[in-house]
Amino acid sequence: MVSPIRPRRSPATRKIDIRVNALERQEEALIDCGVDPAHVIRAALRRAVKNWELGSEFVPPSEEQRTRITEWRARTSLAVDASAVATLQRANDPLDVLSKWTLIRGQLEPRVWAEIDAILDQIAKRATYSA
Repeated sequence: MVSPIRPRRSPATRKIDIRVNALERQEEALIDCGVDPAHVIRAALRRAVKNWELGSEFVPPSEEQRTRITEWRARTSLAVDASAVATLQRANDPLDVLSKWTLIRGQLEPRVWAEIDAILDQIAKRATYSA
């Protein structure tokens, strides 16, 4: 008798609401780039999470100053490995008082900011070639 093929199970995930914004140092370039800054930030977020996996080490959120322009903020929910979130929570928030976003923010935000810089660089290069 042939045993049925079992489908591969993906790890259990947990949805976490996230909200990211650009850094103050990126404001001028976002305003001057010719593309709606909110679109740039959303595109950067999509790129940042595309192949990202939550690590097991807690990274505190960066002290870098975020822009205060709230219209640019990208908000979404992100499915992350539930066991990785549980590990982070046990080690860094055993009383469960922090938001789950706070637990993963330090790992994800710098990736988004790097992608914003990369997109702005691409836009600037295309503008130079067109001129």
